[in-house]
Amino acid sequence: MTLRPALLGVMAAALLALGSAGSASAAMPSKINGPHAKLPCSTCHLNEMKAPLKETCFGCHGSYAKVAERTAKMNPNPHMNHRGEQQCTNCHSLHAESRFECNDCHNFKINMK
Repeated sequence: MTLRPALLGVMAAALLALGSAGSASAAMPSKINGPHAKLPCSTCHLNEMKAPLKETCFGCHGSYAKVAERTAKMNPNPHMNHRGEQQCTNCHSLHAESRFECNDCHNFKINMK
């Protein structure tokens, strides 16, 4: 059985598309941790599958000042510091373990959510 060159080209393109889609989805984290677990991906990833900017987080969590109010009893308050308003993803992660960026220079005892 011989296949026409055009049909071979279509089949090759389809196989390439399937292969690249499979490898892209394998690289994407599939699990969301914590209270965000039931949200659709599009809640945080508006147009691209990149870490969201803090303005995206503020859509649900309010302003940086509001977040700092909610953590005001923490010592130190991680949202009121000498570095100003940082990107939320510098410390918080929905797909991996969060890390307290301040401890790159300091040694604070802060429990991350």
